[in-house]
Amino acid sequence: MNPIDTLRRFFFRTLLATPEGRAHVLSLMVAAEEGDEAGVFDRLIEHMDDPKLKRAIEAHQADEMRHAGLYRACLARNGLVEETAIPESLQVIQVIAEEAGGAFAAGDIDGIATKHDIMKTYALLLAIEERGVQQFPLIGGEFRRIGDAETADVFDQVTRDERGHVKSCQTLGRRYADDDAMWERTVEHFRGVEQRAFDKVGIATLQNAQRRGLIARGLLARVERRVRALAPNVA
Repeated sequence: MNPIDTLRRFFFRTLLATPEGRAHVLSLMVAAEEGDEAGVFDRLIEHMDDPKLKRAIEAHQADEMRHAGLYRACLARNGLVEETAIPESLQVIQVIAEEAGGAFAAGDIDGIATKHDIMKTYALLLAIEERGVQQFPLIGGEFRRIGDAETADVFDQVTRDERGHVKSCQTLGRRYADDDAMWERTVEHFRGVEQRAFDKVGIATLQNAQRRGLIARGLLARVERRVRALAPNVA
C-alpha cells in the first residue's frame, strides 16, 4: 500500500471510530451519489438514438439513486438517522464540475448538445466512476473491520455496480468520439480534472473533520478501545 492510501485508511479508520464520524462518512456518500447527476443523465437520454444504449443510461441513473438509498439505510441501521450537512467544499461532484469549467461549472446541462459534448460528459463520468471503484473497497473494508458487515456489503455492492458503469462509460464515450485517439486524450484530460478536484476535496474534508473535532474524538475512541483490549492482559 502506498503512503497516500495508508494515510486515507488511517483517516477513515479514525472517523469510523465514533458514531458522529460514521454519520459524516455515510452522509458524504449520499451527497456524492446525488451530486447533480440526474439532470446530466436526462440530457444524455434525450440524445441517445439506440434503445439498448438508452436503457443502459437509464439503468446507470437508477443505480445512483439506489445507492443513495442504500447509504441512507446504513445511517438508519446504525441509529444515525439524520444526515450530516455537507458543505459545498466537500461535495465532490460539484467541485469536479467547477474544476472542469465551461458548461460543467455552470451546471448547464443544456450545453450537452453535440456528439463531442456527450463524449466529454462520458469521459468525466468515467473518471468519477473509476475513483469509486478505487476508493469504495477501502472504506467498506474499514466498516467490516469494526464489525459492520452489512454496511461493508453495501460498499461492495456499489463497487460492483461502478465497475459496470466504467465499462458503459467507455462504450458510450467511444461511440461519440471521432476516433480512439480523441477518446483517450479526452479521458486523460478529465482524469486530471477529477484528480485535482479529488485532492481539493480530500484536503477540505480533513480540515472540516479537524474543525468539528471528529479526528480528535476518533483518536481518543481508538486509544480507549486499545486500552480496554489490553486491560485483561495488564491485570
